[in-house]
Amino acid sequence: MAESKGEKIEYKNINKALGKFAEVALQNYQDSKKEVSQISKEKWIDEQFDYFVEKIAEDLNNEKYFKLTDNVNIVDLEEDAFLYIGANWKGYEHRMLFKDIKKAYFDGNSIRKDLSQNMNISGSARQHATYYVLILQAFLKFIKDKTIPEIDTLKVVEKPYILIIDEINRANLSSVLGELIYALEYRGKTVDSMYAVEDSTLQNKNQIILPPNLYIIGTMNKADRSVGHIDYAIRRRFAFVDVLPKKLADEKIIFKDDIFKIVSELFIKNYDQYISDEMVDLIPADTLFSDFKPQDVWLGHSYFIQKKDKNDKGEEILIPEKFSTRIQYEIIPILEEYIKDGILKESAREVIKTLKANAESA
Repeated sequence: MAESKGEKIEYKNINKALGKFAEVALQNYQDSKKEVSQISKEKWIDEQFDYFVEKIAEDLNNEKYFKLTDNVNIVDLEEDAFLYIGANWKGYEHRMLFKDIKKAYFDGNSIRKDLSQNMNISGSARQHATYYVLILQAFLKFIKDKTIPEIDTLKVVEKPYILIIDEINRANLSSVLGELIYALEYRGKTVDSMYAVEDSTLQNKNQIILPPNLYIIGTMNKADRSVGHIDYAIRRRFAFVDVLPKKLADEKIIFKDDIFKIVSELFIKNYDQYISDEMVDLIPADTLFSDFKPQDVWLGHSYFIQKKDKNDKGEEILIPEKFSTRIQYEIIPILEEYIKDGILKESAREVIKTLKANAESA
């Protein structure tokens, strides 16, 4: 991400979908291991710190800055940090993350030396411990006469977090995942990255953690030929499960079983046996070239589901023309492409004629 800093442009690494999701899952996983009393205390401290930030915001509004030392002041606020700068410093404001101050509190820090040696806070906090400790001490003074109440907090239950990546093989996964390849193997452990992620909630922004309660499901179509192969390093970190085309006539949906049967028999001989016993070995049909396995190129069942539409009265109705359109402009073109690419034999054109007749009479 590029961010303007006056006349300069600063480039930052930020979390995207997987990074953000992993941190939410990690928070749940860690909280599920804590005692209720600890969760209550953290909740109360978060609340008190919000009040503390509000007080400083009021001071900033009145005085234009909040004094740390004779030469260093807090001059502004962001959603998760104070901004501070010295009178003689060159450049822009430094960020003082709220989470570093709260972590220092929970680690029992109270003097500069404590913060400078605390490896649970960021490197910036340790380096600028002189200024961080002043805010920490101000916060300790703010809550000095307050008593931590008994908060009615329920025990956090560990939950599964499931991330589904559709068409996972449509990118070069080795390049896209990067250090995550190692994080997938060492679940629940910190994995070092060469990049610092600006908005990471982890104390060390150069680390990645994929918790044990995060599950990643990737879907892929083996028939896609314009995509990158999944190399062995990726394969070792995933379990592969084939999801074959399935007759759905018994489900509570409108399934065109007759069309499904016609198309399926282009790829397998044992259609009737397959739908009664899904563990049967698939025997390729005579129209399928021997270089291809049926499960790699067989058209899936989603093509044969017809959805209901609503009429002017709001009633659900079927529009046969819509499925006819699917046959003509979705199913038949794929089959013709298969013939052109040498997946199906020329004899498959006779079946396509049958499909066209079905489309016209649908």
